[in-house]
Amino acid sequence: MNDTIFQPNYTITPAIQLSLDNIERNRWLIENMLLMPKHEAWMHREVRVKRAVGTTKIEGANLDEAAVTQLDSKSVNRSDSADEQDNINALQAYEFIDFLSDQQDIPIDELVIRQLNRYFIAHAAAPLTPGVYRKGSNAVGNFRPPDQGDVPDLMRSFALWLREEAQDINPILKAGVAHLHLVAIHPFWDGNGRTARGLETLMLQRSEFGFRKLLNTEMGLFNIRDEYFNAIRQSLGPKFSTDYDCTPWLEFSASVLETGSNFLVSEMTDWRRMMERMHEFGEEADLLPRQVDGFVFASRTGQITRGQYLEITGVSPVTASRDLADMVGKKMLSAEGKTRSRIYRPLLQDNSD
Repeated sequence: MNDTIFQPNYTITPAIQLSLDNIERNRWLIENMLLMPKHEAWMHREVRVKRAVGTTKIEGANLDEAAVTQLDSKSVNRSDSADEQDNINALQAYEFIDFLSDQQDIPIDELVIRQLNRYFIAHAAAPLTPGVYRKGSNAVGNFRPPDQGDVPDLMRSFALWLREEAQDINPILKAGVAHLHLVAIHPFWDGNGRTARGLETLMLQRSEFGFRKLLNTEMGLFNIRDEYFNAIRQSLGPKFSTDYDCTPWLEFSASVLETGSNFLVSEMTDWRRMMERMHEFGEEADLLPRQVDGFVFASRTGQITRGQYLEITGVSPVTASRDLADMVGKKMLSAEGKTRSRIYRPLLQDNSD
């Protein structure tokens, strides 16, 4: 049995240090920004959808945020559509990641990594064996991962490093190295990239850089996926070795995290300003506070159903119908469809500076 511990090879360059400094500043801003718990919960739901969309699009899926939001609202587990199934799996995987983020007594080890893979490729065809290490070669483009016989020892060595509570590595760098090293080992038949991205998110959320579980790097990586793949190639080279240099990858991943945290600071600031303006507008339009919440939700997502209004406000079905009809009458919402499946869309836009 292999008891050696993985030792990553990297240098903290000025570019990496600058990103770390900026991320630390953003972390403080995000942690100290006031949001109502219910509004933070809405943002978190949006982030989970964006993470699912981003990580599956990187692998070739085509569903957009609107489609996955609708899929999420149905709470289904199976679909005949491969794209839908991939997104259902990803939604459930990120829900599991958010749960594990709060379970400090559960170590991030091989069992957790294998369970993440099971979530991301659940219901895959039998040869793909979710959560089971591959029994064969698995080339990725022009990169050659380690032989199948080396995978168990490499994963054990990796897991021992993950469990170390070393004080000499920034959690951001450790999460970034973990992402890259799992891709390098490529231990599973399928879902290695999704599992690696999920692992990085989990490790960040376990650390002081959890960003209230509101940071979404997956969509950012999809938007620059060519640079993403190139950064991996720069560090790993054409085939697996134990002494590859993580530095090019860490420069890239730290910059992605910096960009994502910049965006989150801006988004949370805009959210607070919008809520202040909308509540002022609500008073002028003689709206109840819960109606303002419903309208804001509709404005954020592009629509709202009676079921969503019930969930957001906690009122009775009769009251929900009355509130929504009132906003339709005030030309704030339009109503589409029959009663049970009716969708309400926002008509008014907030154009204030």
